[in-house]
Amino acid sequence: MPWVTTHRGLRRSYGSAMGRMAKLVVWVPAAVLTCLSAQAQQYGATGGMPAAGGGPSAYVQPSGVPVAGAEAVAPGLAAAPQPTLLPPPFVLSPAEQSQLERVLKAWEERSAAIKTFECDFTRWEFDPVAGSPNEPARISRGKILYAAPDKGLFRVDEEVREGRFQPAVLPERWLCDGRSIYEYRFETKQVVETVLPPELRGKAITEGPLPFLFGASAESLLRRYYMRVITPSNVQNEIWLEAHPKYQQEAANFLKAELILKLPTMEVFALQLFYPSAHPSTQARKVYQFERLKVNAVDPLRIFKEDPFKPNLPDRSWSQTVESSGTAPNGAAAPSIGARPMPQLPR
Repeated sequence: MPWVTTHRGLRRSYGSAMGRMAKLVVWVPAAVLTCLSAQAQQYGATGGMPAAGGGPSAYVQPSGVPVAGAEAVAPGLAAAPQPTLLPPPFVLSPAEQSQLERVLKAWEERSAAIKTFECDFTRWEFDPVAGSPNEPARISRGKILYAAPDKGLFRVDEEVREGRFQPAVLPERWLCDGRSIYEYRFETKQVVETVLPPELRGKAITEGPLPFLFGASAESLLRRYYMRVITPSNVQNEIWLEAHPKYQQEAANFLKAELILKLPTMEVFALQLFYPSAHPSTQARKVYQFERLKVNAVDPLRIFKEDPFKPNLPDRSWSQTVESSGTAPNGAAAPSIGARPMPQLPR
């Protein structure tokens, strides 16, 4: 069984298959994907189970939160409304702030060296509304690919059914080629393209939701999140971080992220996301564990393989459509990539 949440943190409890029954007050994981998971409810709805997709959201920069390098509003044009700044969930001492800045700077320097990244992951989805808060409603496996500065692929191919991994009933796939985001909707056999606005091209990965790995800068993280180091005193060779969105628009995507980085490489180990809910007892969460990481790997056969960031229709029965980025009618937030109700699994 994967991590189990406690009132004040996370308790890592591995089942027999993982072979490590250590009850450590470890928090959870780590940093990966800017491509990963904003997982907001469609049109910003909150509560209950988040989108089953698990793929990254078609990110819309929170209104008024500047994108690094974006041009100023031209004279005579209406300025974006001011964002809603949320109160800090904690206050850091000067020593704690200094420690956080040192960690984020080291992380930034390590991230800057990443040109290509590849990993497999296992994802556990917990939905207290549908069942036990500590028993996953769904377990799935997938892969993440990244190429600097702005290409990414997120896919889920397998899920546990009848006690073993099998091909997913509805696979998940998302990719970014630097100019557009493509979501594969397997239930309708559509590839939906969302064209990125010019100010996000070349930086959609780092300015998108959860920029905790690919090119994340300390300045950007501190601008967008309340963060602190939460590594327990009895844990070695890991750094634990906690992040809360500073702005209401981004808090609609996730309420809190808990991350684990491995030392000395500052590589990803795991990530846990908590989603907005009307009450803590109904709060859904997703846990990702990352394995078989390859950073800047040299693959001499890659030149003979298909470009993983090139969108293709799986077969002739599929179609491709284009959706504009921005906001939905009546000012609602644009729907998330992969935002769809989670199928209820047989019990």
